[in-house]
Amino acid sequence: MKEELIQITFKVPKEKANTLKILSAKKHIPLAELVRRLVDKGLNLESSREDIDFITDIIRQELTSIYRLEDIKEILDKQTNRLAKMMMKIGKMSTGQLFLLINMFLEIVDSADENKFDEILEKSMRNGVNYMQKKDFQINDFLQDVDNLKRITDEI
Repeated sequence: MKEELIQITFKVPKEKANTLKILSAKKHIPLAELVRRLVDKGLNLESSREDIDFITDIIRQELTSIYRLEDIKEILDKQTNRLAKMMMKIGKMSTGQLFLLINMFLEIVDSADENKFDEILEKSMRNGVNYMQKKDFQINDFLQDVDNLKRITDEI
């Protein structure tokens, strides 16, 4: 059974009309058929957006009916606090290692070489800061570039 068609007249900008004519010629279909297909696609797209919004609302309602927002916030806060405490432990360990290393060097360096040690320490700290400023995606390349690491070490 063929769908009943009704005629609708509307105006479009000249550029759009030219684009429609070119597209209908490329697809070898009449202009009216092309416009019908485009209208169908547009309506289906709009319907899909409404469906997505509807489904999103349902999911939100289900989540909030199972978990109260306060519960979700509490869970996230606990995990955030846990990560912060772990980072503090790592920071404390790293700082402890830094000062241990400095003390070890001071024990083996003659007092005449203290100026040299100060220079080494300053350059090392500057390189440490430069390293910490690198983005995550740069770290692997930096650490795998042995020649560059040797150059940086030689400069110290």
